[in-house]
Amino acid sequence: MYACYRGGIHLRLCRVKCVYRKCELSTTEEPKSDLLKSTDTDGLRNDTSDIQAELADALKYSSEIIEKAVSQNRVNIDANHKRTGNRLMERFKIPPSIQEARPGKKRRNYKETAFTLSSKRSKHVTIFNDGSIVNGSDTQMGPEVKPARLVGGLRRVLYQPVTLHSLRDSRTGVYNFDSRLEKITPDYLESKDSSNGFVTPYKDQKLLELAQKHQRKYVSSTSSMTSTLSHMHFLLSNFRPLNIVNSPISRHFPQKNCRFTSGAQFPATIILRKLNKKVRSIDSDRSLDREIILSVLGHSLEEFLTEKTPQQEESYHYSKIDDFILRSQLDAYDHNLPGTGVFDLKTRAVAAIRHDLSYVEKNNNHTGYEIDKVYGEFESLEREFFELIRSTLLKYSLQARIGKMDGIFVAYHNISRMFGFQYLPLDEIDYIIHSSHDSTFWRALERRNEIFRQIYGDESFITTYQRKEREIASRVADAEFKMSIILLKNILTYIEDKLKLHNIKDWKMCKIMMKTKEVTKTRANGQRFTFPVMKVVALPLPSNYADIPLVTKGKTQDEILEQIEAIQKYNEELSTSQLESMIGFEIMVDHFYKSHHDSVRLPAFARSENNVLDMKTCHMISSKLYHDYYEDPSKYKNPSFFHAKDVQTWRTMCKFRDIEIKSDLKKLYIELLDEKLQSLRDQTIVKETITKPDDREAIMERLKGVFDSSDRKSQHRKRGEPAIDDAPSEFQAKLRAYAKKGMIRRKHMEAIERKKISRISQT
Repeated sequence: MYACYRGGIHLRLCRVKCVYRKCELSTTEEPKSDLLKSTDTDGLRNDTSDIQAELADALKYSSEIIEKAVSQNRVNIDANHKRTGNRLMERFKIPPSIQEARPGKKRRNYKETAFTLSSKRSKHVTIFNDGSIVNGSDTQMGPEVKPARLVGGLRRVLYQPVTLHSLRDSRTGVYNFDSRLEKITPDYLESKDSSNGFVTPYKDQKLLELAQKHQRKYVSSTSSMTSTLSHMHFLLSNFRPLNIVNSPISRHFPQKNCRFTSGAQFPATIILRKLNKKVRSIDSDRSLDREIILSVLGHSLEEFLTEKTPQQEESYHYSKIDDFILRSQLDAYDHNLPGTGVFDLKTRAVAAIRHDLSYVEKNNNHTGYEIDKVYGEFESLEREFFELIRSTLLKYSLQARIGKMDGIFVAYHNISRMFGFQYLPLDEIDYIIHSSHDSTFWRALERRNEIFRQIYGDESFITTYQRKEREIASRVADAEFKMSIILLKNILTYIEDKLKLHNIKDWKMCKIMMKTKEVTKTRANGQRFTFPVMKVVALPLPSNYADIPLVTKGKTQDEILEQIEAIQKYNEELSTSQLESMIGFEIMVDHFYKSHHDSVRLPAFARSENNVLDMKTCHMISSKLYHDYYEDPSKYKNPSFFHAKDVQTWRTMCKFRDIEIKSDLKKLYIELLDEKLQSLRDQTIVKETITKPDDREAIMERLKGVFDSSDRKSQHRKRGEPAIDDAPSEFQAKLRAYAKKGMIRRKHMEAIERKKISRISQT
């Protein structure tokens, strides 16, 4: 629709009234047959002949203007139309494969399914052991079977959250906690067969009973769900960076870029099992995992750090959310903590063990690497916390949220000794994971803050309207968790529907692999952009499939590698034989949100009935306060909010796009499988140092950068990469050097202790 003004013409995308200002007449986009009749609303004179003459003159005049303007400005109009169309495409984020299609290029036809996610009506409810539901007034009740308490003085760590606590002061040698907590005896490294051990969800009759009673379709546990939910986080947050501002990570710590490690992004692999006609279980696929010394030690140290006895009954938390019944094992309890008082207990091995596990296992599970300070790049609690944030903090947060826990208690060790402790409340974890935002949102926030500060004044702005980033982070975390659960349900339902369409109705087990990746595309203007895509592949399994973990105890490195090769061969053959039954799809998301109507209040002085300001000023203030400062959420890299209540408006549009080419499906399955198996190889292969530091070859390699300063950077890059696959990386070599330094320091400290004891005995 064109609107004719004195200044020219304007393009309209909707039906509007066009006003011819020269003759002060008006008409509409679609003139009616009785347009020439005189009406009072037209404001025309009753003289019909005069009206017709004026109207004819006006139409002729406007037609000439339009014709001239169109001929002169057609290029500009087309360009403007194109820009407007591009803005709309950006607004609704048309998938890149469609958006980037070129004329003359044949488009691939996709089968797509779209739906909207919202957390608004989703509730996460605790279930008692007898199957009854916890009502609203009992949400802060502790578990029916109380878990064990922390031993001795460790409880005060709970009351100084986030702070890094050293077990012993390295300068004076004085213990800050019970000295008996320092040494970890070898018996804790032995795997204990216990009747109260972990029960996989498909074998848990209690879960099945609760699912049948509450008419829920899926049962699972925290350990089986967290890897899958982690990839939901990557998808919904677009790989939101981690926020270490205002955390124990000091500004002097050399690594500023805090993003998730590759290990935290390993593909999630689960097995969907039919328990009966109506209930399904979700279990981790243990065939792509192995029991390592750290997992054995983690279970054993629960008794070491708590007052738990071997005869004490295990404590569990059951809950329902959407179509799921979830089980969490509870580790510890303290009545002074808010909420349920329950918290999770985690043991965290030092970097030298986690980055070089096979080397440490070969050395009888021993490393000389120790923690002797709170802050520093290496040998510090700060380093260990930084590594924890990047690798496992997301899974810790999901486990705590599923179990309605207050937080996570972390104990840092090197298998032989304990070095320090830390308590992380869930709201602090939420802040680290869910609070960062990009520069575009920051500029919009600054603009909004400046306007609000000028209207409300500093006092009201700070006390009421200043952004509460920690509260927002927790709201985002909770909403994202609920949307992830709903999305997972839709994924599982979609897979079952697809199997039915393939006439596969008698399946008992189905392996599902998924991974969220960052995809980079280029727009027509050459601008590059990234967005997350989750890739899902599902494969029905034969009835004799057994997800048994890799057996490593008493096996040589070659024997373990043979097992891994056998697993790979079996899965490749399985993917070939079951190729026609294999299904897969991609998931893409778009986010929509706006300012909540209760997020701002019109101040009393800006209300017209109070007669403080004139009507025009009141209207201006109202328009400024209630303006949608988000404008277009698609321009923000990660979902970000000005006010906690705005999170309630968050909606996510999900789109499933089928992968129909079987060769692409098999390629995806093998790709995800290889990534999982490579991690097993990395945990198995011992990377020995090929040359000694004082060998002539090693010396000459190091001196190249000294003699040729122009090539120093390239030499540094070469040293950063292993010379061959079986050689340790530069980081591993550095950690081994610190381990040797720690051994020397430990021998020196023990010699001093012996002399001290000798002097005391002589006196």
